[in-house]
Parts: sequence; C-alpha cells; structure tokens
Amino acid sequence: MELVKQILASFEGTLPNDSKTAAAIARGASAEEISACATEEGLHALAAALFEACEEGAEDGHLDSSARVTGAIAERLKEFRQGLPPACETARLIDAGAGLEEISEAAEKEGLNALASMLFEAEQEQGKDAG
Repeated sequence: MELVKQILASFEGTLPNDSKTAAAIARGASAEEISACATEEGLHALAAALFEACEEGAEDGHLDSSARVTGAIAERLKEFRQGLPPACETARLIDAGAGLEEISEAAEKEGLNALASMLFEAEQEQGKDAG
C-alpha cells in the first residue's frame, strides 16, 4: 500500500537501528505488525499513522469491515492503556468502557495526541458505517 510506504519513509531516520520496529520494517513485515512493534516501543505517532492508513484500506485493497475496525480499536485502546498512569482521566475512561468521543476528548486534554487522532479517525469511520 503506497500510503504505508510513505509513512514508513517519513519515520525512517527517527528509528534506532536496534529497535523491533526498525527490524520489522527491514524485513518487510505487515503494517499491522510494524504498528504493534511501534506501540510496544512507545512510538505512538508511527503506530497511530499506520493504524489510520490501515483503516483507509487493508493491504489487499479491501476496506475493513466495521467489526474488524471495532476489534482493532479495542486492541489499540488496550495497548495504549498499558502505558498510561492509572490516575489519568483517559485511563479511567478506557477502564470504564466509555465511548470513543469521551476517551478522545480526555486524551486530547492530556496531550495524548496520537491516541486522540486515532480515536477521531475511528469515530469518523463509525459515522460512515452508520450512515
């Protein structure tokens, strides 16, 4: 997918050579695997950008079903939640099962821009599916 290649190129010089993310890119791993490595290593801007690219279309060119998108969002929230302090509002909202809009607003207020951006995109996708 061309968009994924552009995203990876834009982050190319910022990744340490010994990172799992750099190794995944070098071996031509899927965008999902690279995104998972990036999330694990705290490279949330890269992970969010790849997530958004995957939301626009799967690598085979077919759009994700809403069930798959929902599952992907839940997985990303779980990954982000692991890195958040328990006292922050975003963490409390994720734990409580709050709606995407509410979590997104809290994330934005707390400066968690990659998470807020990802959730905004997810909200947009859900709006398209509902319409």
